[in-house]
Amino acid sequence: MFLVFLSIGCRTEKKGESAENRIRDSTIIDREYRLEASMLGYFAPDGTRNPTLKANEGDRVRIIITNGETMTHDIAMEKLGIKSGTLLEEGSTTDITFWAKTDDTYYCTVPGHRAAGMVGQFQIVEGDISAPVIAGIVPMKNGKPLNVGFERGNLSDWKAEGEAFKDPLFNRPSPVHEEDAQIGFDGDFFLSSGGIKNYKQKGILTSVTFEVEYPFASFRVSGGALADTRVELVLAGSDEVVVKSTGQGRATMQPVVADLADLADYLNKDIFIRVIDNETGTSPIPYIGDDTWAHISFDDFLFYPGRPSFPNQLYQEDIIVMPPLDPVLNSGLSGKEAAEAMTLPKDFKITLAASEPDIVRPISFTLDARGRLWVVEGHTYPVPAQEGKGRDRILIFEDTDGDGTLDKRKVFIEGLNLASGIEVGMGGVWIGAAPYLLFIPIDAENDKPAGPPEILLDGWGLDDTHEVLNNLRWGPDGWLYGVHGVFTHSNVGKPGAPDEERTKLNAAVWRYHPIRHEFEVFSEGTSNPWGIDFNDHGHPFITVCVIPHMFHIIQGARYQRQGGEHFNPYTYDDIKTIGDHVHYLGDRGPHAGNFRSAAAGGGHAHAGAMIYLGGRYMAQRISQYHFHEQYQRGKAEQR
Repeated sequence: MFLVFLSIGCRTEKKGESAENRIRDSTIIDREYRLEASMLGYFAPDGTRNPTLKANEGDRVRIIITNGETMTHDIAMEKLGIKSGTLLEEGSTTDITFWAKTDDTYYCTVPGHRAAGMVGQFQIVEGDISAPVIAGIVPMKNGKPLNVGFERGNLSDWKAEGEAFKDPLFNRPSPVHEEDAQIGFDGDFFLSSGGIKNYKQKGILTSVTFEVEYPFASFRVSGGALADTRVELVLAGSDEVVVKSTGQGRATMQPVVADLADLADYLNKDIFIRVIDNETGTSPIPYIGDDTWAHISFDDFLFYPGRPSFPNQLYQEDIIVMPPLDPVLNSGLSGKEAAEAMTLPKDFKITLAASEPDIVRPISFTLDARGRLWVVEGHTYPVPAQEGKGRDRILIFEDTDGDGTLDKRKVFIEGLNLASGIEVGMGGVWIGAAPYLLFIPIDAENDKPAGPPEILLDGWGLDDTHEVLNNLRWGPDGWLYGVHGVFTHSNVGKPGAPDEERTKLNAAVWRYHPIRHEFEVFSEGTSNPWGIDFNDHGHPFITVCVIPHMFHIIQGARYQRQGGEHFNPYTYDDIKTIGDHVHYLGDRGPHAGNFRSAAAGGGHAHAGAMIYLGGRYMAQRISQYHFHEQYQRGKAEQR
């Protein structure tokens, strides 16, 4: 994508004609801007986040946005009251065109996106819209310019450690970036610790020391917004870091401005440059891809006598820096060892109930009236098998002596296909197994099926098998409740029912009446819920993935969506989460914090919900409170 300032036509005026009476040709575009839209903001091709767009008064302006992700985005002008079409798919484009009349604000109208940072300014200026450029000065040492722009084609004046900087200089086109990547480096060479192709390499590159002769400096940087991929300006002799910057997760280099006079006056002192890459980007989970932005690129360190101005300057407040990868302390432990390694609150203990090989790949469970645990093993997930060749099964576990260990195990049924939810009651087992909702009657004496699975409903979607119908749960009203994800599209009805007798849904809470065999959508929205439960007032709550994590569900309500639109477009606003925090780090979206969110509570993929209505835990907490209260009263009486 290119940021283009076009003057592809000009208006003409007759001699003596005033500007007010001038006939303007609306087909001529004077200024055209192209931006990439994402939850992080609108990005110009030079890397600027939410750039200030400029035009002369009376210009015809077009802003074209391209969706940088599979999310819902648009662009609108606040004062003009105009809005583009809505983008849903990655790579799709839309635009707005208008006459430049006054300063304005452009933003995304999707609920929550403006607050998340999708907002920028439009300005009317007089004359040339480009800013003046101040020439930079290359640092000197012993009367010679230093190789801080790498135009010698080598690493003279630098010391390299590690694999990442053994051969780190690159030219056009970059062999370590995508073919169409706009790198934005200066001259013939730039430095990178591997780009997006050799990102696993680690290392440190250190320049020779040199004197700070001018109050301002700049350097170009791109790459990962990660704590361990960064450029530092370091005070020689003390190892004090004067200035540091990561990239912001994009290929295009942007200038960072360092105010060296303002930072405790470093003028006439010696500093050096340190380029650090201590990130491999390697994912510890097989189905989660590596972080290809685990690298740092650098170029063109220069001094300036006055503060330089760059239209695409990288500001630190625009970067959401991710911490190092979470340590994985207890991977590979047996079930018994894992239980022993857990950290528990005071006066709590944990007992291993069941572990491999007795239970493998559990995906859903429920308890029956006898306190037995029914577990779905999801051996087919995530790719559905051919009809009749499923590998999922249901196990029944029981604690026969009350010691907390599930010592009795039975196989109830095998051969299910993409089973994702289970509930027991009303004479059978209820199974979510897209494209079906199934009922299996129980032979209670033998804990075996009393007949083949019955298809109650079909038409459940398989678009995204991570987001199929799941988490079945009896409601206090006698209905069977379940949840459904946003990127799977279902058209549910009884087998053989025509389209007009079916119900469309994606992100939703749904319910099914086990006697009247009625199906309905209970509420719409959220993202990919995997967990529903009811409190002692009969109110349902769900936990969801990717977007904020917990919602109090009301019948007929419409909730914040991860993507797409509600089936009923006449929704004034979406209901938001009831939580006051999220469990992932940063504002770059939940996936940016994968394996970096331990300090925030463990990431974004919530896989269950339970509201505790028993008495043992709360009774203990209440008795502790009463003891504390009586103790404080006793101390007061003594005083």
